[in-house]
Parts: sequence; C-alpha cells; structure tokens
Amino acid sequence: TEILTDKVAPTISAVASTDPTDCGVADGTITISATSSAGNAIEYSINGGLTYQSSNVFSGLDASGTPYGIRVRNVGGTCVVSDAPVIITDKIAPAITAVQPVNPSNCGVNDGSIGISSTFSGAVEYSIDGGTNWQAGNSFPNLGPGTYNVFIRNTDGSCLTPYASNPVILTAPNAPSITNVTFTDP
Repeated sequence: TEILTDKVAPTISAVASTDPTDCGVADGTITISATSSAGNAIEYSINGGLTYQSSNVFSGLDASGTPYGIRVRNVGGTCVVSDAPVIITDKIAPAITAVQPVNPSNCGVNDGSIGISSTFSGAVEYSIDGGTNWQAGNSFPNLGPGTYNVFIRNTDGSCLTPYASNPVILTAPNAPSITNVTFTDP
C-alpha cells in the first residue's frame, strides 16, 4: 500500500516594508515572513509571481506607486499563496514658492531680511547658507549685505530642495562719494 500525500501550501505570517529614506532614493524594502508546515523550501515574489527568489528580503525598491504583488510558493511551484499588495511611498519634497528679500536700510546697518514661503503641509526647516545651518522659522532678520543660498528640507533631514533662483543677494545703498572738491584761498 502506498500513501499519497498532498502538497502543502506555505503560510504567510507577515509582510513588512520600509519606505525610501530620501526623495528619489531607491532603498525601500519588503520582507516576507512565511513558513511551510511540511518543511518545504519556499520561494518569494513581489511582482505577482513573474519571478521568484529564495531570499525573503527584497531591497533597493523605489516608490513607483505601483503595488508590489506579494506571492510565496513551495519550490516545486505547485502551491502559490498571495497576500495583500504593498505600496512603497516616496517622501514628498518641500518646495519654496517665494522668497522676500529686504535690503539693509543703510551702509553698515544689518537690518536686512529674507522671508521664505512654502505651500508644503509637513514640518520643514529653512537655511540661507546653503544648508550648513537650519531653523524651523522661515524668517531671517538682521542680515547684512551679502549672497545667500536659500534651501528647504523635511525636518528629518531628507529631501533637500534649493530655491530655484539662488543666490539671493542683499545690497546696501551706495555710500556717497566725493567726486570733486573746490576751494578758494582767503
């Protein structure tokens, strides 16, 4: 007498994903946890079963917006199990909509300013020195004449975006100059 045993489908216990760490960076991941009660080797797919791999970790993923189709199967390919699709979401880059420069009022006076506007709904930070120093406020008072490079970023330090019209130049009024001196002797 011969006993026939049916193939056993693997079981997916969890699917975890991480989004990219920065705008436009392809470093997202998907990790599929699955087991087979029969002890069979399992293969994993995130493209709806078009291709499979032996590792349950998929890395270097981008946020294309297309759902990743989760599938696992026994190595023989006879038992395929699906899970809910996973979407990797890219960070949203903040954008500067306007910069309001105010020149210093006089020579030697540091009362110029730069105000920065953004329509970004999340928390951002601003810089006027090319990204060396950052602050939460969008107003930079007490500035002297000079060249300023304006940037905005997400508060987690990702998605650094420059102002499209950099640099912003503040100028002081021209100092008066003596062009001619006339005099008469007594």
